[in-house]
Amino acid sequence: MKRFLSFAGTGKTYVAAAIAAWAIGTVGASCSKERHSAQGGLTGGESTFNIALKTGTFAGTALDGGQMAETETKVIPAAGMHEDEMANIWVLQFDASGACVRSKYYASYDPDNFPVTLSNGTAQTVAFVANTFDPDLFNGYAGTWSAFQTLTRRVSEATLHTGEGAADRYLPISGIYKGDITAAGLPAAVQMKRAVAKVRITWSVDLATAGDRFVPTRLQLCQAAAVQSFLEQQSGAGLYPVAAAENFASYEAVNDPAAGTYTWYVAENRRGTGSGSTAFDKSAETAQSGQGPYCTYVEVQGRYTFAEGAEADLSYKFYIGADVLSDYNVVRNNIYDLTVRIVGANASDARISVVSAGGYWGVDLEDASAGVTGDSGEVRFD
Repeated sequence: MKRFLSFAGTGKTYVAAAIAAWAIGTVGASCSKERHSAQGGLTGGESTFNIALKTGTFAGTALDGGQMAETETKVIPAAGMHEDEMANIWVLQFDASGACVRSKYYASYDPDNFPVTLSNGTAQTVAFVANTFDPDLFNGYAGTWSAFQTLTRRVSEATLHTGEGAADRYLPISGIYKGDITAAGLPAAVQMKRAVAKVRITWSVDLATAGDRFVPTRLQLCQAAAVQSFLEQQSGAGLYPVAAAENFASYEAVNDPAAGTYTWYVAENRRGTGSGSTAFDKSAETAQSGQGPYCTYVEVQGRYTFAEGAEADLSYKFYIGADVLSDYNVVRNNIYDLTVRIVGANASDARISVVSAGGYWGVDLEDASAGVTGDSGEVRFD
């Protein structure tokens, strides 16, 4: 029996990717099953008891959300995603000095019967990492607790998930217990969190000016983190991952997208808070200094035709975060549920840029990032 976890929040559709292989390189020589030292806080002996693992919910609030009729719901793949299950679990114990004293792989998980053997001691730390599907990953881990917290893996849209086949894909999930270990067991359930966030955008086109047309040609999630930590980043840890081009990548584009709901899973990407004060100016330019190129966003591109005949290829960018103003943090186990309605093209809207004006509109393509000429409405959140 596998542990079923409950997702909360407003997301209803999910986009999955291909199977992942976990790889962090060599983790070290064998670590002893049990060690006794005053510094490590071990008191002697071991205890076996059932451990309760509870997940935190997919937390988050819909940002100007709303229901839309006759739109598309994009699910990739159509089947095979087990986002609420833990299929296998690594358990690693670190003593009070930070040394590894136990590491064991459990090939299955039964929430009603999950006996785990740990060394008795005070001020111990136990890490639980689920859904690696790799019995060798932490085998004989000899690193310290500090080193373990820094372990990461490279990910992409195709490797963000784990599993053993196209019909069985899972999300990495982890949790930590800190405290004493005695024969009485752990005093509380261990809170587990998914190592990904969920980005969900529902968009539509409702142009305000009669005769205007917008034909979408491409939808894409851009600048997703390409590095994923096994454990949650500690509070106050700052920006993550490191601001370097190789740590970010865009997902595969959806060509000729129909208006509707699209959802992706992404690795954690904490880029701080910017200076924007309205939804119109949340852009790379108003992100925290130097972080614009590394912020996750959803882009809608298409051909805009004005009633009088002028045309341009436009890009609408919607940056993901806890609000539509200035937050650019994509945090694990959170859902970012955004609803937008494209009602026109506004030169003052920093989220709009020109891809190609084709000689129309009097647009200087060398300064396309400054916006577009003309004012035929706005892009707004409804």
